[in-house]
Amino acid sequence: MFERALKGLRLQFGTQMLSVATVALSLFCMGAALLALENTGAMVRRWGAPVKVTVFLAEGVSLEQVDTLRRALTGLPEVEDARYVSSAEARQSLSAGGDATVASAPVELFPATIELRLVPSAVTADRVASVAARVRRIPAVSEVETYRGFTERLRGLLAGGRAAAGIVALGVLLCVLAVVSNTVRMSLAARLREIEVLRLVGATRAYIRTPFLVEGAMLGGVGAVVAVAVLAMVYATLRSHFDASLGTLLGVHPVFLPWTVSMLLIVGGAGLGALGSAAALRRGLQS
Repeated sequence: MFERALKGLRLQFGTQMLSVATVALSLFCMGAALLALENTGAMVRRWGAPVKVTVFLAEGVSLEQVDTLRRALTGLPEVEDARYVSSAEARQSLSAGGDATVASAPVELFPATIELRLVPSAVTADRVASVAARVRRIPAVSEVETYRGFTERLRGLLAGGRAAAGIVALGVLLCVLAVVSNTVRMSLAARLREIEVLRLVGATRAYIRTPFLVEGAMLGGVGAVVAVAVLAMVYATLRSHFDASLGTLLGVHPVFLPWTVSMLLIVGGAGLGALGSAAALRRGLQS
């Protein structure tokens, strides 16, 4: 059966390769959408839970005042932990990715902060706003950053991205089915004489249909493999240009699709190809 499917591929090699390219392009778009969702989701998880609040200290605050403020903040019911980050530590953290410009910048450019981690019960917009309002009234504090607006925007972006990915998935499904179905239909037309001979010698319906189903699965599977490979190359290229200091600042670094998702794309492509082939056979073979 596999040998007969390969024979069918060789008979219309140019058309088959065009179909593979079309399937690959469709699945590449779907994979790119999933990759964007994967990295956006990681950013939302990093900045959304547990909630982090940054307290920027005013200039000229002494270490004794910092220690007193830190202990006072730790005593708040919403605060689980309070950690002092000096200007030197802030510069070292931002230059951890190897950015020589940040590492050589004057330490005065990096404000000292106290990083607060809130208890799980305080992870609500009202509780975070209440903590920020109280802390802002302390004279030693210049500003308080809660990141809530950024997190909410990211969550909205993620929700919209999921809806868009669903639409892309539906479009990919229809596109792959149509491409493979039309390709197999042309292959059927080119091999009608062979099919008639097989019928005359008593070949079963399954014997005639199976090579075409395998052919469709191969078209979809090869297209999916090409899509994943190209997506991996594009990801590697973009990641090499990703600013390491930006990744350190955001607390996340770009990641590729999990291997399970990549395998699902490949298996799904083969399955869609077989399904498209079955649709063509239903119309093309009358018996």
